[in-house]
Amino acid sequence: MEDTPEFEFSAEQLVEQARDFFRKGRLGEAEACLRKAIELEPERSAWRLNLGVTLQAAGRGEEALQCFEMACQCAPKHAEPRLAAAMAAAALGRWPVALKWAEQATLFDPSLDAGWGCRVESLRRLGRRDDAMVAFYLAQQNLETMPATLQAVAEVLIEETKVDRAMWCLREAIRLEPNLPRARTRLAQLLGDGGHAHRAIELLTEELRLRPGDVGTLLAFGDVLLRQRRNPEAAEKFRRAIEIDPANAAARFRLGVLAVNTRRFDEACTELEMAMRLDPSNPLPRLELARARLENGEIAEAARLLEVHAQQCPPETNPRLDNIEFAVNLSALMLAAQRPALAARALTAAMRFDRVQNAALPWQKLALAHYRNNNLELGNEASEKLLKIESGNMCALHNLALACLSQGEISKAMSWIRLGLAAKPNDASFRRLRWRARILRYPLLSRLIRSTPKPA
Repeated sequence: MEDTPEFEFSAEQLVEQARDFFRKGRLGEAEACLRKAIELEPERSAWRLNLGVTLQAAGRGEEALQCFEMACQCAPKHAEPRLAAAMAAAALGRWPVALKWAEQATLFDPSLDAGWGCRVESLRRLGRRDDAMVAFYLAQQNLETMPATLQAVAEVLIEETKVDRAMWCLREAIRLEPNLPRARTRLAQLLGDGGHAHRAIELLTEELRLRPGDVGTLLAFGDVLLRQRRNPEAAEKFRRAIEIDPANAAARFRLGVLAVNTRRFDEACTELEMAMRLDPSNPLPRLELARARLENGEIAEAARLLEVHAQQCPPETNPRLDNIEFAVNLSALMLAAQRPALAARALTAAMRFDRVQNAALPWQKLALAHYRNNNLELGNEASEKLLKIESGNMCALHNLALACLSQGEISKAMSWIRLGLAAKPNDASFRRLRWRARILRYPLLSRLIRSTPKPA
């Protein structure tokens, strides 16, 4: 083993030694040499840059960013350390910092495609899509080829639901730079979402040939295979991702969901609990774990998990409830776990979103939640709202008739029953309600009723 250089070596010699250590993968020794060189000549920006790259390679992103920022101070007019700082901040998800350094990098060197790409990406992540498009147009004025910028602007276009234009940008980026990381993977995801699984699989196979250990590509590949119902192959991709990155919560989560769907509940619980530990900020593994517990007959544990979810992700501030399918599925879980009040709270909060408020199914579930929570008044309100959205909705008519019967309002109940039978004359549930209404007109005969119909 080579001896670590002593201080009598010159700073230049220490830097050369550090480069040799870096090439051999001996990152700790490379770091030590660079730090000693910087102690001797602290004004050398390039050496701080090299130290930042070494720290990044060691997985120490925060320290790397600090080194790049120190390099920026040592070289106040140089673009390279600013680009490095921007990329490091982006890798950490610190988008305001990434934007600051990317703007400075493109100011000092407008020909930096990576700088413009990071600038567009940072603006998008900060919710400033219009500014991101302005940055893209500025980049066009300064760059002859711009693969990284095209890749970044594709994400802006996807958020604006301009998927065809986004796919064109990704194809052009790949044409300009065939080895551009993640571009094929993203294009494959869009193709898979659009039903072009065969072409998506071709792109993902090519990407894995170029980068066999890319976890993001393995996850995307597994997702496409899942849509094709090729579950064993999808599971193999997820397991391969875990082999490469055992702490990858996304792969654990996908394996857990796959296990739930194939009714392997013990395996599902193991994977989902691991995903929760690895990424406590993500609420989705907890919801899937609740589903697994529920499917396995563990209703009390499922209910506990859903209550924890409501505490950590209050429905009133949960943006995911803007998605109708998510809101309905969440409420269905809560109802199945015998928590109708929780389901009513979640759906009431979801109604703040226009797309949910204008859809029939959420109102139908909300009515059911209120009825099961023994709140006839709110259940009726939700059912009447449902009828305004979808006139003739059989569930709403059934529930309104049933509510009236339970309150002794026989004539009003018959009105709802007639509407239901007018729509479906042979419907067995409405015939039973009509029979019950007729019996209830005669108190002595009402004792013949053995059971109370349940809300639909």
